[in-house]
Amino acid sequence: MADSHLVDGPQSPIAVPNAKVRRQRISPVWFIPFFALVIAVALGVRAWQQKGEEIEITFEAAGGIEVGKTEVRLKDVPVGKVTQLRLSEDLTKVHATITLDRSMSRHLSKKSRFWLVTPRISASGISNLGTLVSGVYIVMDPGKKEGYSDSFIGLSEPPAVQSDEKGTQYILRAQALGSLDIGSPVYFRQLRVGEVVNYQLSEDGTHVDTRIFIEAPHDALVNARSRFWNVSGVDVSVGIDGVKAELASLSSLLLGGVAFETPVLANQQKLAEADHTFALYDNHDDATEGRFTLSYPYILKFSHSVKGLQVGAPVEFRGLKVGRVVDVQLMSLGSPSQSLEVYIALEPQRFDPNTAPTHEQLNNLLNPLIKEGLRAQIKSGNLLLGSRFIELRYVSTEADASAKEGDQPIVGLIAHPSAPQIPTIDEPLDKLERQLANVASAISRFPVDSIGQEMNQSLRALSNILNVFDQKKTAQALHGTIANTQKATAKMEGAVADARVTLQQLTQTLKSVDHTIAPDSQLHAEFLETLQSVSEASDSFDRFVEELYRYPSSLVFGLGKDE
Repeated sequence: MADSHLVDGPQSPIAVPNAKVRRQRISPVWFIPFFALVIAVALGVRAWQQKGEEIEITFEAAGGIEVGKTEVRLKDVPVGKVTQLRLSEDLTKVHATITLDRSMSRHLSKKSRFWLVTPRISASGISNLGTLVSGVYIVMDPGKKEGYSDSFIGLSEPPAVQSDEKGTQYILRAQALGSLDIGSPVYFRQLRVGEVVNYQLSEDGTHVDTRIFIEAPHDALVNARSRFWNVSGVDVSVGIDGVKAELASLSSLLLGGVAFETPVLANQQKLAEADHTFALYDNHDDATEGRFTLSYPYILKFSHSVKGLQVGAPVEFRGLKVGRVVDVQLMSLGSPSQSLEVYIALEPQRFDPNTAPTHEQLNNLLNPLIKEGLRAQIKSGNLLLGSRFIELRYVSTEADASAKEGDQPIVGLIAHPSAPQIPTIDEPLDKLERQLANVASAISRFPVDSIGQEMNQSLRALSNILNVFDQKKTAQALHGTIANTQKATAKMEGAVADARVTLQQLTQTLKSVDHTIAPDSQLHAEFLETLQSVSEASDSFDRFVEELYRYPSSLVFGLGKDE
């Protein structure tokens, strides 16, 4: 074709005047799934927070637990609920699934404890009666933070001490539990300062460990030298001091109880650490004795009876207790000579509590004392009860027949296979007992029967005499005689008064005459003699009247020798 043009090579682009480039925008439709995703995440987080922390608690029995109703409380504030209950595979336990508030998850640890609160009746009283209306609930005790756990064993009994209580726990070791129980009080100076929280038998079965809790700030009273003893019930003891009885408080009588004291000199000691183990004594006397930790054995030999000498009897030196009797044994039936062996334990800390001598050092201390005459003797402690004790006292070695061992003088402890032997005064009775025996013997020889018979005879004779007097009306006659005597005495008093007046007048007259007579005449001398005689007669008459006033019956019966 003529009009056709062949173009060789690449074609040039066609230019478009005023061209603009447009950018594509995100459609609003895409915001819908984004917001849905955000809402879903928020709902998921909220659901996770509301779901809380699931834990499992194993109980011995359900005990009134209800799914969806039974609460878990911390300080009486609900912090969760039971969501599921199921039995264990062996049907012996109950597993409770509990959902706690998410905020409680950080407080869970291996030390957390849970227990079921139900109505309780015990010796201490009735508690938790409110659960009869509200239903049972589970109490949570967070405990100290020590790892994390979501599986727990429910306590069968509420713990006596919760983790937020201030104080310290200690262990008391004893041969037997006695009447102590969980919740039994702990006293200091009769004030309650703590309680028993637990007890268990040792693995070898030789003792019982009792755990106690002492509240702050009273736990500052406990140091390593504190002594604990049991105050449960009534303590009655019979010894050389007689019969002693101690009655504790009514609460400790029902619940049992523990008391403790800290010696005054030990107040500056370091405080006892938590879980420190103390000995638990049976009573206060044993606790007092328990501060003496050293005791060394010795042997005493006797030939006479040791009746009344019991294990635990004191060993005294100058009135102070220095030890105790630990055993009494009969070594031989055929040989009565020193066949009775008394084992004693001397406690050197009683001499000086600040020292702790060895057995050898104590022996070295006793040897010179024995050489000077120290001996052991059985003495009577209580004559009424017949109890005895051992006394260490000094005697004269020359006068004491038992001061020699064989033919050799005793200069110290006597060697013995079991323990060192202290020489003794081997007398069957001490001085006081011999005196009492002599008095009893003298009383037994007193002729009580014959004296009684003679007294009966005398009483019968006196009765006969009184009967005779009564029959003859002697008493009435005697009464009349005395009445007449009194009348005569009254009349005599008038006569005596008249006689006195007469004598006074006579005396005045004689004195007047005396003035009229010449002093150097014979008549004057005779007149003076007459006047003196009248005066003497007047004095005698006065004495007679005085005696008559004192003894008016003497006119009838006369005066006795004593009168």
